[in-house]
Amino acid sequence: MSVPSGKYFFISYSRADMVQQRKVVAELRNRGVNSWVDTDNLIPGSPAWEREIERSIRGAAGVIVLLSPDSNNSQWVRRELSFAEEIDIHIFPVHIRGDESDSIPLRLSAHQRVDLRRNYAKGLDELASALKDHLGVTLVGKKIKQTAKKEFKFPPAGELKKFALPAVFFSVGLLCISGLAFAIRAIVNVDVTPSPVPTTTPPDINVTNTPVNTPIIDTYPEPTGKIVYTCQIQGDEICVINPDGSGWKRLTDTFASSNASLSPNGEKAVFALNDNKDTEIYELDIKTGKTEKLTELKKSVGSPEISPKDQYIIFHYRSGNNNVQVWIMNRDGTDPHKFYSESGKDAHDPTWSPDGSQILFALGKGESNKLYIIDVDGKDPQLVNDTIDTRGRSDWTINDIISFDQGGPFMHNVYLMNTDGNDLRQVSKGSNSQGASLSPDGKWIAFTAYTNVIDQDQNSCEIFIMRLDGTDIRQLTNNNYCDYQPRWGQ
Repeated sequence: MSVPSGKYFFISYSRADMVQQRKVVAELRNRGVNSWVDTDNLIPGSPAWEREIERSIRGAAGVIVLLSPDSNNSQWVRRELSFAEEIDIHIFPVHIRGDESDSIPLRLSAHQRVDLRRNYAKGLDELASALKDHLGVTLVGKKIKQTAKKEFKFPPAGELKKFALPAVFFSVGLLCISGLAFAIRAIVNVDVTPSPVPTTTPPDINVTNTPVNTPIIDTYPEPTGKIVYTCQIQGDEICVINPDGSGWKRLTDTFASSNASLSPNGEKAVFALNDNKDTEIYELDIKTGKTEKLTELKKSVGSPEISPKDQYIIFHYRSGNNNVQVWIMNRDGTDPHKFYSESGKDAHDPTWSPDGSQILFALGKGESNKLYIIDVDGKDPQLVNDTIDTRGRSDWTINDIISFDQGGPFMHNVYLMNTDGNDLRQVSKGSNSQGASLSPDGKWIAFTAYTNVIDQDQNSCEIFIMRLDGTDIRQLTNNNYCDYQPRWGQ
C-alpha cells in the first residue's frame, strides 16, 4: 500500500471514534495538512495491515492521536504510540471526547494537547498551525544534518593548478574594489549600505514560482452573544456557551430542565422544568444561578420566550382535552391566558417577531406542522408556506428570515425562508441538523447536528453554528451525551 506524497501525519484513533476521525482528517486537509489514515490506505483485515502501519509511522512527520475513553482502552492505539516513541516520532495529542481521567493515558499526561471538545474550529486551527510549524522545524533539522555529513575534500594537485592563478587574480581584484569603495566613502562621507547578497536555494528544497495571490479580506462579522441549550449531563439540564466555544457553564442541576431562551439583555433565561408531575416555567439568573418559579398552572407547558421589549412571555400549554395551545402572560408570570388554539390541532413552539408585534408558531399534529404568523391581537393567523412540513421549532431574525428544520427520521436539515414564504432554501447538508436558532444580528445559525448519523447514535448530538449561507460550520460542543435545543440571544 502507498503512503501520501509529501510530508504527512499518521492518525492514531479508536474505531469507536470513526466519525470524529473523518471530520478531523477532512478539516486538516482543508487547512493544507496531509494525513495518513488506515481507512483511506489499507484494506481492513489484510495480512499486510500491521506491516503497513509500521511503515507509515516510520515515514510520518508525526503521529496525531485522537484521545477519548475508547482510544485510551484501545490496544492498537497504545501499540502505535509505543512504536512512535521508540523511533522518536513526535506525538500530537488531540482530545476529542471524554474527560482527562478516562481519556488521557499516563504516558501523555505531561504532553501539551489540543482540546476539540469545547471550541472545535479554534482547536483545529491551533492544531494545523502546530503541525505546519513542526514541518518547518523538521525540514531545517534535516538540512543541518545533511550539511554536517558532507566533509570538505581538497582536489588533486593537478586540479589545484587550474584554480590557483584565477584565485590570485580574483583576490587582487577584490582588494582593489574594496579599497576603492573605502576611498570614495571617506571622501564623500556617504553611508554606503551594501546590497543584500542573493541567496541560493539548497538543492533539497523544491521551489515553485507560483504567483502570489492577494489575500481576500473576509468582512463577515464574527458571532457574538450567548447560546443557551439543553445538555443531557445527568438528565436534561440548561447550559450556556459563547458562540466561539468559550464560557461554557452548566446553569441547572434539576435533571429535568429544557426549552430555555434568553431575555433581551441576555442576563436571564426562562425554561421549562418537570417535577415528575407537572411542567412549569422558571426564570434563571445567568450570573448567580438563582431560579424563580413563574407559573403554577399544574399542566404541561413548554418553549417559553420573552418578548423583545421584556413585557410578556409566550409559551405553549397542553389543555384538558389534550390539545396544545399558545398562551401568553406578563413578564412576571401573572395573568397567564390562552392566546390561540384550533380544534383538533396543536398550536405550539411560538416565537416573537424582532419588533414584538407578531408571533410565529407551528400548527398541526405530531411531526407534521405548518408555520403561521399572527398579530399580537390573536386574530387571523397567516400560513407562511404551504410546502413545508416541520416538527415546529422555529426562529425569526431581524432581517425577516425564518429558520426551521424538516425531514424524515435522522434526515433533518435546516431551512430558511422569508417571512412571506418566498426564497425557501436548505442550508445544512446532512448530519440530521435541526433546532435552528438565529443570531441577534441575523448572520449566523445555531443548530443541533449528529456526529454519528450512520449508527443513529442518540448521544452524538452536538451544538454547531454556521453562517447564514451554510458555510463556515463550527462545532461548539463535543461530549458523550446529547446537547440540543440551542437558542441564541444577546
